[in-house]
Amino acid sequence: SPPATLGSPMGAATWYAIGNVLSSVAIVLVNKRVFAAGFHFPFTLSFFHFCFTVVFYRLLLACNLFELPSSPMPEADKFKVAFAGVASIGFMNVSLSLNSVGFYQVTKLTIVPVTLLINFYMYTVSTTHKVKLSLLILLAGVGIATVSDVDLRPLGLAFGVLAVLSTAMFQIWQGTKQKEYGMSGTQLQYSVSFYQALSSCGLSLAVESFCLAPQQLDGRGECSDSTMAFLSQWRAGRVPDGIVGTILATCFLALLVNWCSFGLIGKTSPITFQVVGHAKTCLVLIGGDVFFPVAG
Repeated sequence: SPPATLGSPMGAATWYAIGNVLSSVAIVLVNKRVFAAGFHFPFTLSFFHFCFTVVFYRLLLACNLFELPSSPMPEADKFKVAFAGVASIGFMNVSLSLNSVGFYQVTKLTIVPVTLLINFYMYTVSTTHKVKLSLLILLAGVGIATVSDVDLRPLGLAFGVLAVLSTAMFQIWQGTKQKEYGMSGTQLQYSVSFYQALSSCGLSLAVESFCLAPQQLDGRGECSDSTMAFLSQWRAGRVPDGIVGTILATCFLALLVNWCSFGLIGKTSPITFQVVGHAKTCLVLIGGDVFFPVAG
């Protein structure tokens, strides 16, 4: 058969896969650095990411560098996909902030079997026994490689389960909605980005903007663990230098991750996306061990 070129579906999928691996590894490590610097507010961080995406595509439209989808997506579907995406990213970030990088990757391993089950029971999409056996060997191998880096916490486990369920649904919808409405990955990303920003803003205000629990207060009874408190500390110069630049870097990386993810799933399938994703697991674990070692 002729070799895949950049313009062919296989060639495009290959470049999407490479971009996904590199950008995903980078954003996990940079997000972890943001959390380590004291900004441990994943929903607020996701809100920044989606706002950046909205502005980015608006600028492309203004410069005639982006084409709107010919078949508009219903608002209800936009919100449904957007909310699943916000839940996926938010819960994954919470899992990353509460657990070790290794356990974060272990929770992602279960997305493959969960996606297979949802596809089978909700969409009557089955998979051959050979593919299932190959996936089992893959998951077992990656799982064995991550056992020594697992730092399990009950609260982190709960958020990990929520992350798996929301991620599986989001990735399934990324593929089905692109085919249903005949749009590209970037067009779908543009279509849902406003509702993603809106949803993450609501979650940020409800969960992270104010102190709602006694443990969030300092010894003087003042709020010390919220986005508003962090903003006050930043204005007073009591946060690490460069934190704003690091957050902005995560915005660029999040845009690239989503662009590659939407494109890869549209060209292939959610299962293929997950299999490709496991190629980055070793890189993430190596980076996590180097930059964020677990004491013990």
